[in-house]
Order: sequence, then structure tokens, then C-alpha cells
Amino acid sequence: MSDTKNTLVNQSHQQVPVGFWYHFSATSGVDLDAFKDPDIIDRTVSGTQKLVDRLSPDFVKLMSDGLFHYQFNYQENSEHRTVYDGLVPIADDHPWLKETATLIGKQRTVIGKRTGFYNIFSPTTLLKWALVKQDNGQHDKVNADKILATEILKKPEAIKQALQVIAQDVIKQVQTAIRAGADGIYYSTQVIQDPRLDQDDFEKFVADTDHQVLQAANKLSDVNILHICGNGGARNNVHWFKTYEVAIINWATDIESVSLREGKHIFPNKTVLGGFGNTKHDLLYQGEKSDIQQYVHTLIQETGRDHLIIGANCTVPRDIDLNRLRWVSEAVQQKKVKA
Repeated sequence: MSDTKNTLVNQSHQQVPVGFWYHFSATSGVDLDAFKDPDIIDRTVSGTQKLVDRLSPDFVKLMSDGLFHYQFNYQENSEHRTVYDGLVPIADDHPWLKETATLIGKQRTVIGKRTGFYNIFSPTTLLKWALVKQDNGQHDKVNADKILATEILKKPEAIKQALQVIAQDVIKQVQTAIRAGADGIYYSTQVIQDPRLDQDDFEKFVADTDHQVLQAANKLSDVNILHICGNGGARNNVHWFKTYEVAIINWATDIESVSLREGKHIFPNKTVLGGFGNTKHDLLYQGEKSDIQQYVHTLIQETGRDHLIIGANCTVPRDIDLNRLRWVSEAVQQKKVKA
């Protein structure tokens, strides 16, 4: 493990690391397609360069705008009635994988020696996006989970089989990303947002393939991030993720009412990441400098300096004043001096 990685996960930080990120191409990147708009790649790279130049972050999330998802592969002559019928793994030279490598190579150039984590979405997330797109032709966050849950209840074995295939594709993406220059992955997953499904369903239709992907990532990198996504108010029982093997864990502390300090008890010997809300209604976007910096000091005091990275629940608004993110880093420096 490199010295840069060590500073993110060691047990005696001289200074608590800080990291924030946002989409460079659009407020919501789910419908962006780099194959239809190749300029997305260059905008993402130039946006990454701007972030690094202006903030000098301790580490960087390598955004995958335009490459969030891919075209599923089907058995030859398959007459699939749903997006998950007849799936087979993509080839090792699939355009999605090749473009991923190209993007990361360019991002690696602009972030220099900083640690970079490439954004990866779970098989379950990719499947629900494909299902809702089939249903109405565009991304629909409100109905995506409901549609997936309905399919699970109707055809559980078919869904499990499809998820296994998608997991193989995501593992290829992980391997491509790390070999192309990412130091690890930022793995986004969440509980299926539908009350008809319980923890047992979560284990079968989310956690099973999550574990497979993370196991593959851990073979290539000692430092990967688990992002338990609470964006848009999604609810996740954080305790359901206790068995996930990953070095760094990030969740929506306010939405789940689980502080970073509590998270250290739920995830012993893991590094916790977050603390700030990520919407336009939250302190980071609206608050006074003094209030933001006092909150940083309180986070460090309550959580402890070890195994802590300060960031947000999720991607922050694209139009946020970057000075606000700089205030957080300044507050960490102040806390270091006072410690």
C-alpha cells in the first residue's frame, strides 16, 4: 500500500483527510451517454483538473459521467421479453470497458500522485436503471425501485440469474478501472426502496452480488470505498452492511440518524467518511463560514481523529461555491494546530 493510501486509513492521522466531489457534466448524470456525446469525457477530465487545481484535495473521486451504465449483452438470437432475459457477460474488449480505461487514464494524468477512486455502481442499481428505461424510455428515480421490486416478486430466480451475469460485467469494470490507474473503487449501492422487500431480500438481491464485486476489488486494492447511497432521501439500514469487507464506508449520516461516531462501532476497524449533508438545504451549501468550521471541529472531537475522513453524504451540488469546501479543509488545519 502506498504512503498516500496509508494517510486515508491509518490509525493515527496527523491530519484528518477531506474530500468532496460533484458531477462535471450535469446535475444528474444517469441519462448521460458518452457514446452519444463523446465530449462528456473531456468535460469530466477538465472538471477534475479544475477541482484539483482549486481545492488540492487529499484524494479524488474519479467521476464516471457518461459511463454510469452500459448496454447489456444477450445470447445470440435471443428473443428476450424483458431486459434481464437471456443475459450473457460482455466481452473483455467491450466498448464500455475500453472507454472506462480511456477516461481513467486521462483522469490519472490530471490528479497526479493523489489517490483516486473510480465510481462504480452495483449490479442491482444497473438492473433497476435498465428496467425503468425499458418501462418508460428514461431514468425515473421514483419508480425504479418499485419496478425492480415487482419483478423480484414475480420472477425471483430469473432476477438472481441476471444479477449474477451483471456482476461479472461489473467485476470486469472494476478490474479495468484499477488496471487503468484508479487506486481503488468508490462502490455505490443501496437497499431497494420498496416496503414489500425485507432484509432477506436485501441479502439475496443486493448483498450477494455486492460481496462478489467487493471481493474482486479487494484482490486488486487494499483501499476501496463503500458508498451506501442515501441520495434523494433514500433510506438504508446501515446495520445491514456490517458484513461488507471494505476499507472505507460512507453513508447519509443525517438521513439514517447514524453519526460517524456510531458508525465506528457498527463498522469496527473501518474508516468512516462523511458528516455533511449534500443538498442545497444543508449547512455545507447554505451555512456561514463560522458555522461550517465549527461543525468540522465538532465532528473531529466527537468522532475521534483516527479512521475518519470528512466529506458529504453523496455528490454535492454542481453549483456549490468551492470556497465552502475550502473552509472545511481550513477548519481541519485549525483543529490540527489546536490538537
